[in-house]
Amino acid sequence: MITFFKMEERAKIMTQKIMVLNAQDLFLFMDKHDGSSIENLNEQKWQLITASLFANKSKEKCHRLALSIKESNADIVMMTEIAGKESLTNFSTYFLNDEYEALSLPSNSDRGIDLGYLVKKSLNYELKLKSYIDHPLDETGIRFSRDVLQLEVRENEKLKFILLLVHIKSKLDLKKKDFEGRTRRTLEVKALIDIYERLLSQGVPVLIGGDFNGHAGEKETEEEFRAIYERTDLKDVALLAEIPEEDRFSYIYFTRGGNRFVQQIDYLFISEKYAHLIDKEECYFPRYKTETGAPLPIPKSYEQKNTLPSDHYPFLGTFRL
Repeated sequence: MITFFKMEERAKIMTQKIMVLNAQDLFLFMDKHDGSSIENLNEQKWQLITASLFANKSKEKCHRLALSIKESNADIVMMTEIAGKESLTNFSTYFLNDEYEALSLPSNSDRGIDLGYLVKKSLNYELKLKSYIDHPLDETGIRFSRDVLQLEVRENEKLKFILLLVHIKSKLDLKKKDFEGRTRRTLEVKALIDIYERLLSQGVPVLIGGDFNGHAGEKETEEEFRAIYERTDLKDVALLAEIPEEDRFSYIYFTRGGNRFVQQIDYLFISEKYAHLIDKEECYFPRYKTETGAPLPIPKSYEQKNTLPSDHYPFLGTFRL
């Protein structure tokens, strides 16, 4: 069926570009900065503008990370592994021309890596954050290893959509008490779905995005993510957008023997009933470039991987509203 719109109706149809990005340890503290331009600072002087025990992310990598956001023209960036609102604000101010509002709340992370959003200031949205750090995962009272950070987006006081940003616990089991963290990871996913289901009564699209630290896709789904498909009609936007399987990867893993594997562990999910909102031609996994725009090669070694601005590639989903 072909649908025709009057001119004034067509003008109302807008696209919303939403990026999911693990920024890999975005520590960016500038407490000793004198307010002058940072462009002429070499890396040594760049590191001296903070008194933090944690080194700032290199200036070059910050520029490359920002370039990926700029080139995709993302409206909202759902970011993981950021060192709180201060670091996120500094990233926007000094690397994104202060064009984005930074939103973040403290999480349960024991590494100081929290969750946060960058939202284009020009959108003039009304934004409301909600944290779930105190949300119990079971009767013992354990909590999310980081958080589920909820963002309600309103325009002219009308709720448009809701975003749920998550960073599922990794498979590391340093205490050797929970193999690959499977019990904790399963509880986190189930609690995430509980939150999602409660929000469905709002009657607007609820999107879930972030770093799932595992294969949460519909094919060969890892055990801890099966509840996504058993309890909901959520679908991976990259799959719905018909991105070829060989291009659907956000992470490259090297074994100790040097073997290379590509994986998708960063996702953006949406209810299948809203699949018609997806602009398939504008959904992709941006690949990193140098500041001059030259593409950085897909790593074939661990050393090459370390030159990337993050060990995760972002994903960009575009939606017609």
